[in-house]
Amino acid sequence: MKFSCALLLSGITRLAYGSDTDSLCIAPGTCQPPSDSNYEVLGRIEAVPRKQWGDSGGFCGALSIQVIGMSFGVWHSQDVIRKQAPRSDPLGHGDDTLGYEILHSNINGAMENLGFEYESWDWETQPKPQGKNYLQWMKHKLASDNGIVQFVLCKGDRHNSYGPPSDPVPYDHIEPFFKLYSFDGDGDVRDDDIVVHGSDYSPDGKDNFGYFRQFDSLLDSLDMEGNCANAGSGYGKNEMYPCIFEDQTYGTAISAIKGLDAGDIKVSLTVNATDEADVREDEPPTPLQGTLKIRGLSAGEHYVLQRFDGLGNFPIYGNTPSATYKLEGTDEDVVIWIDPVTFISNNSTLYTVVNAQ
Repeated sequence: MKFSCALLLSGITRLAYGSDTDSLCIAPGTCQPPSDSNYEVLGRIEAVPRKQWGDSGGFCGALSIQVIGMSFGVWHSQDVIRKQAPRSDPLGHGDDTLGYEILHSNINGAMENLGFEYESWDWETQPKPQGKNYLQWMKHKLASDNGIVQFVLCKGDRHNSYGPPSDPVPYDHIEPFFKLYSFDGDGDVRDDDIVVHGSDYSPDGKDNFGYFRQFDSLLDSLDMEGNCANAGSGYGKNEMYPCIFEDQTYGTAISAIKGLDAGDIKVSLTVNATDEADVREDEPPTPLQGTLKIRGLSAGEHYVLQRFDGLGNFPIYGNTPSATYKLEGTDEDVVIWIDPVTFISNNSTLYTVVNAQ
């Protein structure tokens, strides 16, 4: 999607921008969490920023879906995600064989085909300017344990994703917004609410936590001379400090994986690389080792960890797992489990944990 390869408010303290000691955190962004321990942390707390493929218009939408999906325990290759995206209007890169670039106009179809529970912001009927209401929607979704595929403006870019000049589609890039820091997660938007997002070009800071943005710094006009006045311009800079168009915006919240009934048990996935072999550029697919963080197990209870390989074999289609493992509940808040068997990078793999019968 990329077409290229701080204001101080009275009485409000902004996050410190940039870091003299972190060369991987691009100014004016900040890549460390707030120091105030009174913040509540909500959303997809285990999500980890990753790096997108750069060919065929860029895979920013697919990468954003991949990042959020992993926080639900599912791996989808960027190749798989694009192949599940239907033809759209406006039309981005792609074809009926290789699938289509993720855009605001086809993301719902991709969500359905990938088996996610989701909700997209109703940009067509919401009154303009939408920005403030959108931030409230975004906060509510993050506080409800969703991750958001967010369409953003980047300084120096065209602010038009495949629309005609007379009717531009006002976004430049797509990023995963996955974590919320708030003093009042159930309440209205506060200026000091903070969202954490990836740039799609990890590592996002030396610890790869992502970029931390106060809500009061997110909205801007197409001129980008307000909250994004000091943002870097161009590839490798503007993705790290984007803004959300104040008049009309787009976003899709992912809340669950269809076909699962895991109750309070939450599974998140990381792999042994933050990039993915680009099979569309003739790079061979690689074996990936999955590490799971499992929350919600109870001491003394017996569980079964299930692995499903290939999207067509996921529970939504009623198929049996490719592999199962026995787990015992403990008193630990988080159980870490490393899969002894790798999976191939250009496919889909899902992990879930259920009570033993």
